[in-house]
Amino acid sequence: MRTKPNLIAVLILSTITLLAPSLAYANVVSINLPPDEVSMRIIHPAPNCYYYVVLSDIPSGYHVSNGQYLGWCVDEYHCIYTDVTYKARIYSSYDPSNPHPDEDWDKVNYIINHKQGLLGEVQAAIWRYVNSGIMPKTAAGQAMVNDADANGEGFVPGPGQVMAVVLWVNSSIQVAIVEVFVPLRNVVPEYPFGPFLGVVTFIIALGLFKYRHPVLGVFKFRPS
Repeated sequence: MRTKPNLIAVLILSTITLLAPSLAYANVVSINLPPDEVSMRIIHPAPNCYYYVVLSDIPSGYHVSNGQYLGWCVDEYHCIYTDVTYKARIYSSYDPSNPHPDEDWDKVNYIINHKQGLLGEVQAAIWRYVNSGIMPKTAAGQAMVNDADANGEGFVPGPGQVMAVVLWVNSSIQVAIVEVFVPLRNVVPEYPFGPFLGVVTFIIALGLFKYRHPVLGVFKFRPS
């Protein structure tokens, strides 16, 4: 009677059932952003980004909070001014309702997670995808574009990486993005139905196995 291979098959099947939902959640693009307008202002110049974006009036409980963020321009055809407080809505760059749509947001996200060179070169590489389509003039800028073209299609930032979050004021004000860290809980189901189903599947399968095969015959110790 082939009892041990059957038990091993049950264990393997249940383990796959347990893990599969968690692995699937690793590709979910989800970040918790406030639905209402927030306040923002620009600080320019900045030493390590195109400009700093200072956010305020954000309630607690979201993946963005009040404070200063690394910011980049994704709309060089409009202006935005320092020392002015704007009211903006916040969108994930992957959100279908993002009012500044572009088919290359995945590559923009890839670039801000794989920067090379100086801040001006990073900005030029970003503009390549969301504005003019002009290739950066420097070697580092070109390298970032080539890297994004080769590896950025379908890119999704994972936990510990940053996601481009869009700040939308109106159609006449320059659109900015800020870098927001993707939280660890982004890849964990809020209601872990998949793992629960895996446990139930294991218990049922093990019960059927025990009914058909004497358990002691499987788990008994053989004398040495």
